[in-house]
Amino acid sequence: MKFGLGQSAPRVEDQRLLTGRGRYTDDHDLPGQAHAVVVRSPYPHARIRDIDKRAALDAPGVLAVLDHADLAADGVQLADQFFDISQSVHAGQRLEVVRIPLLGERLRVTGQAREKFVKRGRRYVVTDTVTTGEGGPSDVVARGATTGVLVYSEGDESGAGAGPKRAPPQPTHVLEHFGPLVRTMTLEKMRLYEAPDEISIHTDDDFAHAAGLPAAIATGTQFMAYIVDLLYRKYGMGSVVGTELDVRIRLPVVAGDRIEAFADLVSREGGRLEHVVRSHMERGDAIVGRAWVPAA
Repeated sequence: MKFGLGQSAPRVEDQRLLTGRGRYTDDHDLPGQAHAVVVRSPYPHARIRDIDKRAALDAPGVLAVLDHADLAADGVQLADQFFDISQSVHAGQRLEVVRIPLLGERLRVTGQAREKFVKRGRRYVVTDTVTTGEGGPSDVVARGATTGVLVYSEGDESGAGAGPKRAPPQPTHVLEHFGPLVRTMTLEKMRLYEAPDEISIHTDDDFAHAAGLPAAIATGTQFMAYIVDLLYRKYGMGSVVGTELDVRIRLPVVAGDRIEAFADLVSREGGRLEHVVRSHMERGDAIVGRAWVPAA
């Protein structure tokens, strides 16, 4: 019989379970058998800076206490078993600049999950974000929405295959082409985008390795800023406020990557200048999407 979605199937295990012949994990008792216990953080959102294993190792009968550092030292990258970072970063990001922040100004970013959905086998969450300045909640610097990947897996919603990749937007009629703006990503630049002494996949190679990444990766907002910089150099400072971006992040950016930002002006309608934009590396496009700038 062929199994399919929505098709009922006869159960074959009930007779064994109902007559007491079921065998469960606790029924096993083998020579030299050991038991494993998973200890989880009691805090729903916290940064684990260190794990003190001494008391657990001294407890009677404990054979080993393993954490992420032990797995990484043995070459075990658990993240590699569940997602491929080169595929899972196919996420989207929207950004609207409300005002220009001042140099040295302390900014606060807050977010609220709005929607979750599945597309071509990937689970996504859409989060609305607001960046505010030192003037409080009403001092809005930028608004945005980020579509991030929760879990990567092969196959579409039915598990029947990965499905075709979406092609980047293509300009139908280019009024003007400009770029490239060339930048080279460095670890120092990546750390400037994070809080002081922040240790994460964006600032620390060892931390990124433990998460299954090849190296620390830049935040999407960081190399989106190169698009804004390109538009600013074309249209001037007065164009920054009101600029909107709607892009897809296609590849991770790591230290040493040379990034070239391009823009094609495709429309001057509705008081805004519409562009097809992309940031390109030797490995491919890091960003593809569209950008709108207020017309002068």
